[in-house]
Amino acid sequence: MAVVELNQDFDPSDVVTAAAITPVELTDAAQSGLPAPHSAVTRRLYAADWGAFVAWCRQEHQTALPATPSSVAAYLSSLSASLAPGALGRRTAAIADRHRRACHASPCTDMVVGDVLRAARAARKSDSAPASSPKGARSRSRPRRRRPHSNALLERMAARCPSDLAGLRDRSLLLLTAAGVSGERLLALDREHVRLGSHQVELVLVMPDGGAGEVVVIHRGALSTTCPVRALDHWLSSSDTRFGPLFRKVDRWGNVEHQRLRADGLRRIFQRRGVVGRRARPNAADTP
Repeated sequence: MAVVELNQDFDPSDVVTAAAITPVELTDAAQSGLPAPHSAVTRRLYAADWGAFVAWCRQEHQTALPATPSSVAAYLSSLSASLAPGALGRRTAAIADRHRRACHASPCTDMVVGDVLRAARAARKSDSAPASSPKGARSRSRPRRRRPHSNALLERMAARCPSDLAGLRDRSLLLLTAAGVSGERLLALDREHVRLGSHQVELVLVMPDGGAGEVVVIHRGALSTTCPVRALDHWLSSSDTRFGPLFRKVDRWGNVEHQRLRADGLRRIFQRRGVVGRRARPNAADTP
């Protein structure tokens, strides 16, 4: 299991190399019901994915074990807008694995579940297809890379965040970024991938497509105003986030939506919190 420990002295401009975890796919062995050996990280991911499914079933008054193919299909459909096909496949594999361990027939081999996964892959392929360029138009071979924000700047931005829900969320995002976690991986986190302790927090980082990740340990900081662990704890308790997307949209009335925060929302947060000489407006219409 790859474990990366981060502290307050981490510089986001440094390159950190961690051992990659093989992405979990719904393999032929999983579909046929044959037991397959799982690494410790895979077991933790499966447990988190299963917990998310159980929470959804409880909310929707469905039975998690044994689950019906229609309930699994409905669950995957509810996630298809926020998760990539690879992540949907891993959640399907987790549900199938738990049913096999409990000596129940897997509902994931049903055609209705396969239809949802195929539709998700088709939609992803359609969205990622390159648009045709006009004749004679010049294409950019490489996008410009932005310089990473410094820790000091991120901490100043976090200190200006108000104490409402949008401010607590933004403070947590800014300080976790200062601790060295990329925005892309922060936005892909679910509550089930977070373990808060008295002195640290463990994040099971998974890419949105279900790809490589690692377990990152962030220790509490000496100052409460710049501690990412305290900021995350305040956001979770205040927003009552118990399962699903870790960072969500907050509307202009201060209500936390179920929809996962997107990359454009994170960009607007950085812009709004980082503007000098202009007060942030957490209740503005463009609050992500």
